[in-house]
Amino acid sequence: MELTAGGGGRLVVVGGGLAATRIVEEYRRLGGDGAISVVAAEQHLPYDRPPLTKAVLRGERDDSPLREEWSSLDVDIKLARRAVALRLGDRSVLLDDGEELGYESLVVANGATARTLPGLTGPRVHVVRSLDDALALRRDIAEHGRLTVVGGGFIGCEAAASARSMGAAVTLVETLPTPLARVLGTRVGAEVAALHERAGVELRCGTAVVEARSSRDGDRELLLSDGSVVDATVVLVGLGVIPDTGWLEGSGIAVDDGVLTDAVGRTSHPGVWSAGDVARWRDPRSGERVRVEHWTSAADQGKTVARDILGQGEPLDEVPYFWSDQYDRKLQMLGRPEPDDDVELMSVGPTGDRLLAVYGREGRFTGVVGASAPRWVMRMRDLLATEGSYDDALALAQS
Repeated sequence: MELTAGGGGRLVVVGGGLAATRIVEEYRRLGGDGAISVVAAEQHLPYDRPPLTKAVLRGERDDSPLREEWSSLDVDIKLARRAVALRLGDRSVLLDDGEELGYESLVVANGATARTLPGLTGPRVHVVRSLDDALALRRDIAEHGRLTVVGGGFIGCEAAASARSMGAAVTLVETLPTPLARVLGTRVGAEVAALHERAGVELRCGTAVVEARSSRDGDRELLLSDGSVVDATVVLVGLGVIPDTGWLEGSGIAVDDGVLTDAVGRTSHPGVWSAGDVARWRDPRSGERVRVEHWTSAADQGKTVARDILGQGEPLDEVPYFWSDQYDRKLQMLGRPEPDDDVELMSVGPTGDRLLAVYGREGRFTGVVGASAPRWVMRMRDLLATEGSYDDALALAQS
């Protein structure tokens, strides 16, 4: 598939999150003077999502705006509106209220939707993808004092930690042997499991939800694959996300687990770009397309797209970075470690109470994860950027 560049002019951005915000900001910063419309599905102005399972869920704040004001950017933000079809021939986007937006440049940045669990529906069953989701979950935890989390990924682990800090009884159900095993492998996952167990979370790992059913007291419970049951008064389903590409069906834009792009965000059709969780960008090093659901990647992709629209595009060659706050620990990750990589765990810090995990594959350095060890993690960035060896990474970590 050949991916071609487009031009500037009237800009339409479908999506109201971080990627969309950075697109608009960078476009204006670089002197782009075309009219801009942003189509945001939610009723809120663009906001930051990482605090949803942390500060917002804990009640420390009620929102997390990405900007204090938008007037200086001269942008028409259409709140609570959705794109329902793309008409490439007419260069227009059809909205759910029948309005058509013509464009010269279009960016698909409308993110992803949370996966649900079939059969698990009804009152007090939650996902956390939006501000309203987080506020609703917060209310139910405060009222009932308990939470069952299905899924031990980052969202599930962060929500479990926040709920415990609120004083709730928390159970976490995960099909794999440990939380975060799908991302970080079981050795680092075991360290995460110990962190949650010390905080009082009841872990049910290596088991899956079979059925949601009524309990003897008339409430809801979950039958697990090992025959046990857990309370399901308040449930958070944290099973990942699905890129929101349904509205592009039949448009001609190439889609495969996200919108396919090159290394500057161009899609299969001139004048259309994509960024953020909905996009699968081509990695200029490996040539593979990857969909990275990280805050820094969405921001960097947004800026890269804006530059390319204005003819200043350069391939995005980033070292992926991600963080997660759980209790008093900040987990930080650089690179693209795989759960079956070689991994060396070491204790670092003045008192040796901080964890560093260095990952490698076939002699190559692939990533590093630290628990409250920012100095040790960040010093590894340059070695990852230059595709250093695993042995060099181990030596640097221990120096």
